[in-house]
Amino acid sequence: MSFDNRMRNDPDVRALELFNNAYYTGIFRRFVGRVLGKPRQLKVLSESVSGRVISERKQLGVRTVRLSDVLGTVTRPDQFDIEFYPTSRTTRDRWLSVAAGMIRDFSALPTPEFILFEDIYYVEDGHHRVSVARRLGYLFLDANVTEWLTSADLSHIESSTT
Repeated sequence: MSFDNRMRNDPDVRALELFNNAYYTGIFRRFVGRVLGKPRQLKVLSESVSGRVISERKQLGVRTVRLSDVLGTVTRPDQFDIEFYPTSRTTRDRWLSVAAGMIRDFSALPTPEFILFEDIYYVEDGHHRVSVARRLGYLFLDANVTEWLTSADLSHIESSTT
């Protein structure tokens, strides 16, 4: 095997290539979004919930979630955009560590934590894992999901069961 092939198969080298590609692709996509007037920011859970009362928090357990349905965050709106491209180089070291770990053995990493609110998944823990998974071409990710319901959601559920 040539030196180039060994380097390409090295998880750390692959992680660096993925990060650089993700970072610069994200810059380009955010620029195009600005030009076209299409926002690229992650939705923030507190803003989505604003003014509503959460009546119930249901632990749904580990679920397989379509990554294209993960559009929000609980705490990190400035680190990733709507497609989980990194928005700054400050997350680089953590991103590289997660990427190399996922390339080596994805099952060794903890399951991400998502909150499901009004058909949108918000990342509570696992932003870098979501970002890396998307860059690796994953369509789905297993995550521990908690669903937040409002009183309007609960009354709709009750009326549909009677």
